[in-house]
Amino acid sequence: MTATNAVLHALAGWVGAQRWFTGKGAVPKLRMIGSWDLEPGPDVSITTYLIVDGGSERSVLYQVPVTFRRAPLESATSAPIAQLTDTDGTPVWLYDGPHDPAYAERLLQLVCGGRHAQGDGAVADGVPITPFECHNVRSRVLSGEQSNTSIVYEYDVAGGPAGCRAICKVFRTLAHGENPDVVLQSALSAAGSRSVPATLGSVVGQWPDPREPGGRAPGHLAFAQEFFSGVEDGWRHATAAAAGAVSFASSARAMGAATADVHATLAEVLPTTVAEDADIAAMVAQWRARLDAAIAAVPELAALRKPIEALQTRAAAGPWPRLQRIHGDLHLGQVLSMPGGGWAIIDFEGEPMRPLAERSEPDVALRDVAGMLRSFDYVRGAEPDAQGVAAWAEDCRAAFIDGYARRSGQDVQAQGVLVDAFELDKALYETVYEARNRPAWLPIPMAAVRRLAQRAR
Repeated sequence: MTATNAVLHALAGWVGAQRWFTGKGAVPKLRMIGSWDLEPGPDVSITTYLIVDGGSERSVLYQVPVTFRRAPLESATSAPIAQLTDTDGTPVWLYDGPHDPAYAERLLQLVCGGRHAQGDGAVADGVPITPFECHNVRSRVLSGEQSNTSIVYEYDVAGGPAGCRAICKVFRTLAHGENPDVVLQSALSAAGSRSVPATLGSVVGQWPDPREPGGRAPGHLAFAQEFFSGVEDGWRHATAAAAGAVSFASSARAMGAATADVHATLAEVLPTTVAEDADIAAMVAQWRARLDAAIAAVPELAALRKPIEALQTRAAAGPWPRLQRIHGDLHLGQVLSMPGGGWAIIDFEGEPMRPLAERSEPDVALRDVAGMLRSFDYVRGAEPDAQGVAAWAEDCRAAFIDGYARRSGQDVQAQGVLVDAFELDKALYETVYEARNRPAWLPIPMAAVRRLAQRAR
């Protein structure tokens, strides 16, 4: 077996170039805290490493599945990590697990078969909704993801149907506690919601953590659900419509209704709470911290501090709805067109930059409404030369609010100040992101910040 130190050295040179690596610009300093193994094959062994990177401002725990092969894979998409020499002197090739069919198949069997895996200090257990055995598994990795890796499957069920489809999300960054993506979508699926794909199961794990009681930390490692073949997300539909000057209002209205359905179901099946003064004060503190971060990233925003804080103060003084679990990062890329019509909402992890514990707390449902309003604004910014795109975006925003209000029974217009505060908060988040990652797109959220601040004067 290849020595762990050699593997860590190889991973240090590979991890920093991955899209899910959060310490952009920093040199990874990796330390393995545990691992777990999947069933090996005649020419492959499979180990998932749990690795802490201490090379950034804060330590981050990563999940890195690796396959070890005696001969190189022929697939052009196999994502090689390195070639090393085994302890017996023979060459061994390391691959990113999700891109290796051997790992992908065994992961699906772990999830849906309810199997157990263990290794050095860490364990993983599949938690299926209804256990089944799968055969003839074909897999591929979705491209373009930022923070996780999703594997798309087609497989046959033993004693059941053939050609079934699923998608399994491998969480790359881990944290102690339940992942809201698993918790919320599982709750919605169990309640019979048609606004999310059906849940198949998940993988839960435990790993060493001296800060936790008993020295162990639990958390979610992967999540599998139904996959719809040939569908596109709302962003692609919306940008195509805007570029062609085609109305998207009916789709936006349906998205608003789907969002209201999700909020209503979550409020039924998970706890809600009254927004106490302490909750509102904590929210305002988060808004102010976001404002400070945005001004640090884009100093010219300092001139807008007073009107922004005035809007936040007005929002805090008004009546607040009950707090409940929400999506937390709703935008057009998180909404899929369904084969039979309508829209399904996915990816309930919340904003990646917010701590997991914070994303798992009850929140204001209007945060999701504001998030989608920002997304339509982004279409306007992404298609600036499209004819009538400003009016197109405003029609979409109005239609989304109308669809949400009709289905939820809420007067969203009467809560306009609170919606503005959440939209402004999201726009400030976007300014930080764009300033760091896509400076060419920075004018999109900056225009929104100025517009909302001007409204507050």
